[in-house]
Amino acid sequence: MAFPKKSVINFVKYALGFFELFLGLRLLLRLLAANPLTPIVDFLYTVTDIIMLPFQGIFSNVELRSGGIFDVVAITSMIGYPIIVYLLMELLHVIAKDKKHESVEDIEIEEH
Repeated sequence: MAFPKKSVINFVKYALGFFELFLGLRLLLRLLAANPLTPIVDFLYTVTDIIMLPFQGIFSNVELRSGGIFDVVAITSMIGYPIIVYLLMELLHVIAKDKKHESVEDIEIEEH
């Protein structure tokens, strides 16, 4: 049975999209000083706290005079996750290289 490379790639792309969406919403809500006691905001903060866990402590958030928070950790996560996903995709392409789709250069190198 072949490795389901395309399915894994699609799953990771959708997961990254959800991460970015949730982190973007968190950033907006924190900038606007949304009430964290409301259920939807609390849910979003709880989920994104888990998503941002690997990036906690790298930078500190900035409190604004208006009461909002410039969430530097969320921005760091929004930059860090696409980089991690890109590296994982490249690793996946190397590990699950399909012999049918080898480039002409790869075939010429193997013949010599």
